[in-house]
Formats: sequence, C-alpha cells, structure tokens
Amino acid sequence: MKIEKVIINSKDEFSKIKEIQLEPDLLFIFGDGELICEKELKSVIRNSFPDSMIFGCSSSGEISGMEVFDNSISIAAVKFSSTKLRIESVDLTKYKNNVECGEKLCEKFPQKDLKHLMVLSDGITVNGCNLIEGIQNKLSKQVAITGGLAGDGTRFSKTFVFDKGGEAKSNCVCALGFYGDSISIGYGTNGGWENFGIERLVTKSKNNILYELDHQPALLLYKKFLGERAKDLPLSGMLFPLSCRVGDSQNAVIRTVHGINEKDQSLIFGGNIPDGGYVKLMKANVDRLISGAEMSAKASTDMIPKGESEFAVLISCVGRKLVLKQLVEEEVEVVADVIGKQAILTGFYSYGEISPFKKNSPGFLHNQTMTITTFSEK
Repeated sequence: MKIEKVIINSKDEFSKIKEIQLEPDLLFIFGDGELICEKELKSVIRNSFPDSMIFGCSSSGEISGMEVFDNSISIAAVKFSSTKLRIESVDLTKYKNNVECGEKLCEKFPQKDLKHLMVLSDGITVNGCNLIEGIQNKLSKQVAITGGLAGDGTRFSKTFVFDKGGEAKSNCVCALGFYGDSISIGYGTNGGWENFGIERLVTKSKNNILYELDHQPALLLYKKFLGERAKDLPLSGMLFPLSCRVGDSQNAVIRTVHGINEKDQSLIFGGNIPDGGYVKLMKANVDRLISGAEMSAKASTDMIPKGESEFAVLISCVGRKLVLKQLVEEEVEVVADVIGKQAILTGFYSYGEISPFKKNSPGFLHNQTMTITTFSEK
C-alpha cells in the first residue's frame, strides 16, 4: 500500500492535486461543501487521475496527518498492492424509506470475498440507524461496517457525498467495499462523555424524534437542563448529548440534538431514540474526550497491532470539535501515538459515526465519538 496526502485551502490551490506522484486506485476526499462541489475540482481530478475511484464527503473539519483544518479539502491518494475495490451509491429520495435504501445499496455488492464495507451518507436528510439496519439486513455477519455522516460545519443546512461517478451530491449514500485476503482492517469507537443527572424513560418517540421523557415534553425538559444555553439551540445541543440504552443492555449509544420543533416540543436527533428506552444527559470533559479517542485507537489495535497499520481514516463528531476547540488536534495525536506514527491519517468531523462496538458485532450509528478504521496490506 502506498499513500500520499494533500491539503487544499482554496480553489486557487486545486492544482496541488497534480503534485500526487502515485497512480492511485482510490482518492479519499473530505472537505468544505462549497469547495468539493466546484466543477474545477472534478475537472482537475479527472484529468490527473481518470481511473481513480473517489470516496468522500463534505465535512465540519478536515483531518490530514496530525493536523485539523477548516474550510479546506483533505485528499489521501491510496495505491493498493492487490486489494480489490468496489464503489456504489444510491439516492435517498428514490426509496420509500432509509431501510430499503440501505438494502438496495448493499445488494449492489457481491458478497464473495467482501472483507469490509465503508459507508458515507448525507448527514441531514438520512436516518442513519434505519440506513444501517437496511445494509445489515443484506450484509454477511462476518463483514464489518464503518463510516459516517457528512458534515456542514455548524450550519446543519446541506451536506454532500461523492457518488459512484465522483459527483458531489446531496441526498447521496456511497459505500466502498474492500475485497480479498491481503487486506487487514481494524476499527474502534468511543466517546468519553460523562453521564450526569437521573436516567429518564422515553415515553413517546418515533424513530429519531423524541416527544416525551417521563411523560413530560422533551424540549421543555431539555431546555431546563440547558438553562441559559437553551437560547442557542440546536447548536448548543452539541455540547449536551444524551446516552440511550434499551432494556438491560449495557451498550448505550450517544445521540446528539440536530434540531428542535417548538410547535410539538420535540427534539430531533441524528439517530433513533427508541420508545421505552432510557436516556441520561451527558456533558463534556476535555481529558475524557481525549481518553475516549485513545480507547478507540486501542480497540483498533486488537485487530491490527500497534506499528502495523499503514493508513487510518478518523471520523470524529463535530460536537467534540466544539468542545475541544484549540485542543482538537490532541485527540488526533493520541490516536497516532496508539496505532503508531507510521500510519498516515486522514478523516473528517462529522454529523454521525458508524462502527460496531467491538469485533464481530453489528454496526451502529453513533454520535459524539471518535471512530477509527485502520488498514494494513500483506
């Protein structure tokens, strides 16, 4: 495996793509929504690398090496030794629901020799939980799924994903399949957020919309939690997510507020909040968030030992970036410390992350985590 990376800070720097010396099989491209939609970008890429696959999306911050950038484009060009790739995409609006969309996307991939599936989705119009459910309905249980939801800074207005043909489009879901025995892939996900307050019962919800907690209007209760910060909703919701568990399960997922509805006093989340589930408010501690990133990296080294990863894709939630502020690069640096400085890093800040909790388990939509996918080739 050979990798080169480039950072582009404005459309005047699109020509930097020509500095890539590889003939890459794959270009990972994460960046500002306006920049990645520029026609000139596609033109330069296609003129330089007509046969390369493009996999990427708009972001809320770009990761390249151990640095974090804003309003830029991060490109990682990868040439594999023998791993086979397949890329497919679907339009969310063409299906009756997101479960069906996920099923149809997965059906495009031959299952024989499929080792891993990475998925990037529009971050605004999708129900990520239902999308993952659909994919896993058709995916072999031996194949893990990682990825994330595209970002749009802190605007939550419009996100873009590159489709199979390399066009940046809204309402798009794209998946990248890795085939063969020469590729080893590790992954890990962890948050590091801290629960506080009492656990509350979800008494009315539908998919990703939460109407009532303990029979009280969810938005009214949440505003009481936030106090003065309530006036900055939904953005301030990034700083106070909810942990959500179902029944006796100890695996709680984190859910972040993506929107509010004053009329029916509901909260709109990035993933499902099941009726009958239990939620707790969460708050951030900088040291714990960085420790969470470290734990994600350690989980990935259970599959690819330290020093053996050649490449890693980091997908971290924009909420973490808002909390960490000028310390944001520390969560990237701690990942590099754990997996080894030999690994070349790329990635982005997202509206949601996709990963199993552990090896040989189903994938879930997460919020507010650092999710890592590592790669090594024989």
